[in-house]
Amino acid sequence: MEGLVIILLSLCLAVGLVTLLMVFLLFARWKRSIRPDRLPESDSAAAHSILQAAVKPLSVIEKKYLALFLEGKSTEDISKAMRVEPSSVYTMKYRIKKKYPGDYQLPF
Repeated sequence: MEGLVIILLSLCLAVGLVTLLMVFLLFARWKRSIRPDRLPESDSAAAHSILQAAVKPLSVIEKKYLALFLEGKSTEDISKAMRVEPSSVYTMKYRIKKKYPGDYQLPF
């Protein structure tokens, strides 16, 4: 009977470790998929001027969203890419707009 308990506990530990490894690998793949760290090459001068025009500094996540907007992605595309609700994208647009002068034209 004790041997059966040891076997079951070992099996549960193995399944838990495999599950943890799979979650880690999926998280790493997801994190790589949402990394638009670089701004689009075609308009890098324009993108640089947009970043420099901010009155307050932009956070890393705001820069990621701004890069996606500069690529011409729609709100729905960005919400799928970042795995968030479209309302979160609208909120991020609002937060980004607050960091620019009132008359500054953003690409969205």
